[in-house]
Amino acid sequence: MKCVLVGCGDFCKERFAVAEGDYVVAVDGGYDKIKDLCRVDLAVGDFDSLGYLPEGIATLRHDPVKDYTDMQLALEETFRQGHREFVIYGALGGRLDHTLGNLQIAYAFARKGADVKLVDNSCDVEIIRDTKRFQGHAGQVFSLFAFDLAKGVDIVNAKYPLDNATLTNTFPIGVSNELLDGECEVRVKEGTLLFILQR
Repeated sequence: MKCVLVGCGDFCKERFAVAEGDYVVAVDGGYDKIKDLCRVDLAVGDFDSLGYLPEGIATLRHDPVKDYTDMQLALEETFRQGHREFVIYGALGGRLDHTLGNLQIAYAFARKGADVKLVDNSCDVEIIRDTKRFQGHAGQVFSLFAFDLAKGVDIVNAKYPLDNATLTNTFPIGVSNELLDGECEVRVKEGTLLFILQR
């Protein structure tokens, strides 16, 4: 069972997917995006974007004057509940500051041991701290960025492979790689990578 969170950034209805048993959380204005699409288990936020408090579902309302973003508070709450697999919609696009904030939050929770994926209409974004295997079509573009100093980075079965490389957050050598036929594997021995797969 995964935890599905929906924020109020760019939202692609066609890519939105909820399985039976998933725990669905609307983050402030994200409620308007999914209230007619699926069951919502919890709404979290200060609700300044939404403009009203949802009725008929569990809500966790916060003061708008706070140090934490609504998305961070939603992740904190669901992580506290025991969730460790998160898929987040509406966290990319729109305001650049919100996008960067959500990427930092994903990184923070990956460091706590969570599996976090962010999805929009053009890409999937994941945090890699060990090994990631994925498949797509030949020529599909993916990129890797170092959040911190990433050592021992391997890319296997891609147009531009790497072997025991070091990636830094000041040189984007991992931009615009391409999948080959079959499974691609990315490994990092130390540090954290931001993985973006274009759809």
